[in-house]
Amino acid sequence: MYKKYQDIGKLYPLICKNKALNIMKISILLLLFGIFSVSATGYSQEARVSITVNNTTINEVFTEIKAQTNYSFWFDVKDVDIDRKVSIHVENETVKSVLSTILKGQDLGFELKGNHIIIVKKEILNQSAGAGLPQQNKKISGVIKDEHGEPIIGANVVVKGSTIGNISDHEGRFTLEVPENSTLTVSYIGYLSQEIKVGKRNIFNIILAEDSENLDEIVVIGYGTMKKSDLTGAVSSVKGDKISAIASTDITDILQGKVAGMNITSSSKVDESGSIRIRGNRSLNASNDPLYVIDGIPMSVGSMADVNPNDIESMEILKDASATAIYGSRGANGVILITTKKGKTGKVTINYDGTVSFSKIHSMTDWMNSGELIDWNRQANVNAGAYTGKYGNAPDPDIDGDAYFGGVSQYPYLRPVFNAAFQFNADGTPVLRDATQYEKEVLGYADRVPVYNSANIPTTPWTDYVTRTSLTHNHQISLSAGTEKSKLYMSLAYLDQESPMKDQDYKRYTVNMNGEIQATEFLKVGMGINASHSIKNYGIVSNFSNTTAKDSYGLATSLMPYAPAFDENGKILSPDDGPSRHNVLLNIDEALNETRYYGFMLSSFAELDFGKIWTPLEGVKWRTNFGTQYRNSREGSYYGDKFTNPLGYASTEPNVAYNNHNQKLAWTLENMIFYNKTFNKIHTVGLTLMQSAEYYRTEGLDARAYESKFPTALWYSIGDSNKAKLGAGSSFNEQQRASYMARLNYNLMDRYLLTVTGRWDGASMLAAGNKWDFFPSAALAWKMNEENFMKNIGWLNSLKLRVGYGVTGNASINSYQTAGSMVSQWANKPFGQGGITTNTTGAKASVLPNRNLGWEKTASTNFGVDFGFLNNRITGSVEYYIANTSDLLLNRSIPLMTGYTQILTNVGKTQNKGLEITLSTTNIQTEDFTWKTDFTFSTNRSKIVELADGKVDDPTNGWFIGKPMDEIWTYKYDRLWQDTPEDRRMLAIYKAKGNGITMFPGMAKLVDQEFIEVPEGTEGSKTVTLEDGSKVTYMDNGFGKFDKDDYHFQGSFTPKWEGGFTTTFIYKNWQLNAFFYGRFGNMYYGLMQTYGRRVENDTWSPENTDAKFPQPRAGGESFTDYKEYMNYTKGNMVAVRNIALSYTFPEKWLGKIGANSCQIYGQVLNPFIWGGDLVKAGINPDDTTGWGAEGGRSNGTYKYIGGQTNNTVLTRSFVIGLRLGF
Repeated sequence: MYKKYQDIGKLYPLICKNKALNIMKISILLLLFGIFSVSATGYSQEARVSITVNNTTINEVFTEIKAQTNYSFWFDVKDVDIDRKVSIHVENETVKSVLSTILKGQDLGFELKGNHIIIVKKEILNQSAGAGLPQQNKKISGVIKDEHGEPIIGANVVVKGSTIGNISDHEGRFTLEVPENSTLTVSYIGYLSQEIKVGKRNIFNIILAEDSENLDEIVVIGYGTMKKSDLTGAVSSVKGDKISAIASTDITDILQGKVAGMNITSSSKVDESGSIRIRGNRSLNASNDPLYVIDGIPMSVGSMADVNPNDIESMEILKDASATAIYGSRGANGVILITTKKGKTGKVTINYDGTVSFSKIHSMTDWMNSGELIDWNRQANVNAGAYTGKYGNAPDPDIDGDAYFGGVSQYPYLRPVFNAAFQFNADGTPVLRDATQYEKEVLGYADRVPVYNSANIPTTPWTDYVTRTSLTHNHQISLSAGTEKSKLYMSLAYLDQESPMKDQDYKRYTVNMNGEIQATEFLKVGMGINASHSIKNYGIVSNFSNTTAKDSYGLATSLMPYAPAFDENGKILSPDDGPSRHNVLLNIDEALNETRYYGFMLSSFAELDFGKIWTPLEGVKWRTNFGTQYRNSREGSYYGDKFTNPLGYASTEPNVAYNNHNQKLAWTLENMIFYNKTFNKIHTVGLTLMQSAEYYRTEGLDARAYESKFPTALWYSIGDSNKAKLGAGSSFNEQQRASYMARLNYNLMDRYLLTVTGRWDGASMLAAGNKWDFFPSAALAWKMNEENFMKNIGWLNSLKLRVGYGVTGNASINSYQTAGSMVSQWANKPFGQGGITTNTTGAKASVLPNRNLGWEKTASTNFGVDFGFLNNRITGSVEYYIANTSDLLLNRSIPLMTGYTQILTNVGKTQNKGLEITLSTTNIQTEDFTWKTDFTFSTNRSKIVELADGKVDDPTNGWFIGKPMDEIWTYKYDRLWQDTPEDRRMLAIYKAKGNGITMFPGMAKLVDQEFIEVPEGTEGSKTVTLEDGSKVTYMDNGFGKFDKDDYHFQGSFTPKWEGGFTTTFIYKNWQLNAFFYGRFGNMYYGLMQTYGRRVENDTWSPENTDAKFPQPRAGGESFTDYKEYMNYTKGNMVAVRNIALSYTFPEKWLGKIGANSCQIYGQVLNPFIWGGDLVKAGINPDDTTGWGAEGGRSNGTYKYIGGQTNNTVLTRSFVIGLRLGF
């Protein structure tokens, strides 16, 4: 591969060792444009130089020649020993003479072509000179661009095996005279090289793919950037091409499965992102959310929803303490660094990126229709012996009308539905028929039974009434421009997102501008602004709790399919009672939940290079960052006159209005000093010193009005209501921080790496005397491939070992928490002298102040290996970590004599450990076809080490020593009871007096204590009398009753492992890629969630004893049903998140419209999902957003409810997109 040499600091050794240095690309492009725009004829073959050097490298001689002549060098890095030491003393000598001297003994020759010096093996030079060029030479031309349609300036185009070549200009164009049967080699730093046969072609449109797997890409770290090969911590990077590969407006959807160690759950609600966890949960009570940093400024009050994913250049995820300790008290949960796009040097480019999406809800659950549900409910009574019809077990209209059709006698609007199932005589009696032999012998029908056909019962498609094929528009126009002195990027974007649910939608308007100016040789300044305005409408339900549906779809699924939506005249039904009372068609237009956001984020910097002012200070820079964030939100809701209030809350009664205003402000000021210097060519030192100040403030006002007088005023006329019921509230919070940080990077011989950091954080949230804390870290790395004993291993490109340790904090203490808390509840008491009869409103302390509270701390150790094989066609990393979190914030009980019941204290401990693997491969790469794959895999195991009372379990909160913090501890389902003599006897024992648990064959059996039958009178035994009068004696070890002693640990809701797999196929201008995501080993509550409403054929019966699900049973003798504990099951799933096909148009087709790039693409989002019993039952295990335990987590029992909405559906989308550049 031929590379071009430019003397840009220490860039040359990096280029020539074939390692990408993306952060230098802009500088390289500037120099290339300046050098190669000069006409080649202006260069003399007799250029002269004066050089005096002793025992220096050929590299430095090249540098000096370049400085004196402006020649550029081409050569194959495998041919030239650039580290070879030479001495030369010449005065006004020709370049040819100097080159002949320093290359002597290396079997190399050279040729001067215009302003280029081409160095090749002598045999190649001789072959070219001896054979000469074939007579059938021809002139070719072309353009070289990257995958985004941007021209590549300074790309090398060389005829393979010769010295014939050229370089692309500022528009990416080149011309060349070549033999017809020749092969072109096209290369550029940071991109994968291509070999192209010339053949009969005269025009070439070449697209170079970024060498994203090259370990010398530049990644963003806290307060700076670094070559990936020099990293000592665990950092994952997601570049812009991976971000734009999935056409989603939610960044969490884009990141899911792309980063090992990052667990993301998705959400189907508009503008509602899933949760992100980096390397698991650490805290029991505090937040486990990561810290977001946008363009160097920690995001304190903004939201990722305010950032357009198309404006993101890259995202770096800092995972271990050696990487995150630089953020001190906020780094324990990981850090996500977001870098937005900047202007690029060169031609002004205008780009349009737009998509149109069509989305529809796919119900994963096969819901019963009306007839199936009515037959199911009747059969449940038959199974219990509770059906008392006149025709045996055959449907009896006199019973069914009220029992299974919703109350026909009470609600006349149900009569047409009921009449569709039966046939009646003129006198109102049912038409009868003869029962079949099977019906009489097996089903228990009478000889004559009513004519009945459940298939004739109409089914109301409630979910169809609240859903649609939604249309989403997402459009962005961006401009990029840059010169040597300034750069500018700006974009305007508009998102209009319809939800597949008719009453939900989301609109967002964003403006992004950033630029920088090299004001003087030593001063650079820059500023970025992101402004956004968004409007989201959640329709009927904002998101109250898990005791009700989360949205209109959930309300629709709760309605009975036999309940009509319209009357016989086609008008929407609005009855006062009955199964159609909460007609979703009536309510969907009677409720509005709208939230408006106004967001503003500013980031700015000024950088002073002291080395450009005074040479002795070379390497010293000063940088000041200032950023501010402001977000204002207004939430308004109104329920109209006709709203039937299916939610059942006082706050959702008709004519209730709610208005909530909240505003947040934060600013950050950072002053930094950087010092970077190389000593004796082998010692490189990088020092960063930082001082910062931060401020955060939020305040809110809210009011809820009842019996509002003006419905059209919505929430804008709160005062015009029943003021006696008016509820109002307010909130305020203020925080300040001060920090000092120092970081030292040391590099010895580009082989041994050391990073040491220390950060001091002070916070207003902590009490006086305890406001400051220190967070240290250190990491070592060894580039084994740079050792002499490994340099000759041809297939090994890189091998680096890393180890790091650090301490980070979780900013888990609220602003006023150290001072305890006061409440007004039970504080209204008679107060004063004499016979006081009126209460005085007061307050009392509830939590004892603790001025010693501090941050929760996580000490993390990380071991890592980075590798690259076979010319970096196989690259990846392996990480193993152990994170120990201490000083957890937990309440400890204290004696009542103190006047308090508890005190918040730093006492608990948890541990996380896991393994992460990242692997990228280029499996096939030819001139026209490339196949690449990316794979991530991660595991995480967490456990509680200590709680408030040390190594003592806390069953009340469901916390157990040695178990994950979300461990399930409750009754455990065993199997279904069978109709066998053994099970019948056990059922009789449970039912016996003293136990009183009635169950039947086909019902759920729980795991109980062991049944040990012993002779009557045995010590410690228990004797019960069965219904048949017989007695049974067994050991009284807890068998026969169910209490906490029968609780079992069943697993965690956290996946044992998860991973992502991306496969990409590129054929000429076509690209096809697909992304798979899998999650395994986690528990899920929901297997029985839709039992009794979904079609379920595998239920127990005497003929189907191996069934998966219990026999439906209702009525008759009272019984105890434990089937809810069958809800706990594995949440294993594999989903195809994205399939995308794109085509990039050849440039020759674009000239007529003045465009330089154009790509069209189509994507299918969420086309497939596979899983175990849960998915087969119609539950989507991915959507757990908003879930929580019923009534809190009482005694460790998880009883998730309210999930019968989003987690029964999969939202599928088809996207059509266009990217156009000018």
